[in-house]
Amino acid sequence: MKRHFLILFSTIFALAAIGLVIIQISQTQRSAKMSDNLFNISVNNAIDEVFNQLDQMKVEDYVSEKERYRILRYRRIDDMNERMQDIVRNNSELFYNEHKVHFGVSSQDSAYPIPGAHLTPAEDHTLTQYNTMINARNRMLAAIGPYSSGKANPFDINNIIDASKFNFPLLDSLIREELIINGVDINPYIGVLMADRDTLLYCSPDANPDDLRNTAFKYTFHPHGIIPDGNLYVVLSFPSSPIILSSDTNFYTFISICMIVLISALFIFSVRTIWFQRRLDEMKTDFINNMTHEIKTPIATISLACEMLEDETVTSDASTRRNFINIISNENRRMRILIETLLQSAKMSGKKFSISPKEIDLNSIVATCTHNFQLTVETRQGTIENHLGTIDGILFADELHITNMIHNLIDNAIKYSEQAPHIVISTRTEGNQAILEISDNGIGIAKEDQKHIFEKFYRVSTGNVHNVKGFGIGLNYVSQVVALHKGHISLTSELGQGSTFTIALPLE
Repeated sequence: MKRHFLILFSTIFALAAIGLVIIQISQTQRSAKMSDNLFNISVNNAIDEVFNQLDQMKVEDYVSEKERYRILRYRRIDDMNERMQDIVRNNSELFYNEHKVHFGVSSQDSAYPIPGAHLTPAEDHTLTQYNTMINARNRMLAAIGPYSSGKANPFDINNIIDASKFNFPLLDSLIREELIINGVDINPYIGVLMADRDTLLYCSPDANPDDLRNTAFKYTFHPHGIIPDGNLYVVLSFPSSPIILSSDTNFYTFISICMIVLISALFIFSVRTIWFQRRLDEMKTDFINNMTHEIKTPIATISLACEMLEDETVTSDASTRRNFINIISNENRRMRILIETLLQSAKMSGKKFSISPKEIDLNSIVATCTHNFQLTVETRQGTIENHLGTIDGILFADELHITNMIHNLIDNAIKYSEQAPHIVISTRTEGNQAILEISDNGIGIAKEDQKHIFEKFYRVSTGNVHNVKGFGIGLNYVSQVVALHKGHISLTSELGQGSTFTIALPLE
């Protein structure tokens, strides 16, 4: 997959994901606004229904129990007064006969027969009934207080809208019931506010008075259509945001956001995987090209040597024959080393590889490897130096792989030096670790390549370039050998300034 196509595909997906997020946010805000509006409508409908219920009640139905008893007594008094008036009206020939009956201050105060008057039994019964009702009425008045036109009318709304008289718990329960009926399941705080005095006549338990005074849910309260003095309001405040009512919307919004995040993560993972596979394909292609080149060279050399050996004029000379035989042997050894390196790398990557540690002398191995490369370095007018310190401890390691590891690092130092190579190998002890450092004056490694340098098939040079021979498995092999020995390898390098590989192996 080409790089520009990946970039285009990623851009399109990113734009689509951003579009989905914007649409989801817009939809969420719209849903929240609609939920808020529906909430307000539901609360308004509930309060309107409560006021309708109050209007359909009698006054004594929504006053306090004490005030309700008092109002009912007043109504019984009024009823008695009307009945006494009916008695007087229906027996006017008796009550307005100045020779038979005398009244007190008013026509309903008292009535008694004039001394010496002659009353029939029916008239006497009527007068007794009238006075009995007067006595009962007076006893009720004595129990509830004076009742006259000069006192406050107990049926006046302004007189009963009082904290000690109005049945505020009834109003509270009616409001809560209607809110639930209208779909509002948030338990509110309820109050009755006398706005002119800034006084709460009623306040729900645990409510904040300031919240009730400043709430947006404020409804004019005038029972039975009478507007009381002081601008009376029923006020409500809610302990949490009305957006809670849109729990379904919130749930689906949360699920949508999670799905977008999940899809985006999967997309990023897929793109990274595709990108990695693309790089891996390029590295494998480079590896195959380099491998083909490396194998073709010894094959061609061996083929040429064999042809020369078939020529009797050439093979008649013993020294020439031995020379061609040495060429074939060297090229064959070269191919064997190549194949062994590949097999070892394959075993390590397949996690089927094991080491055989034993006590080794690191300085001795370094000295042997240095001696083997001495001639090659001198051929290029270079130098190779050893600074071998004392190893304070016993190093248990696989001698063969440690030797191959050092061999690979020295070989790279020579190959990647454009000028006369100068290689410095040093050993020392730091704590409970043996430290091996191999420095060179080669071409160096760029920062962006250093984090990939130990990956399999990775090479700094790209494409089918053969000025430096290799397969991208040498440093991968080195890193795996260090890992199998529970050690650590690090790289310090700058372009044009050379590289330093530092290996730390644990001591016992």
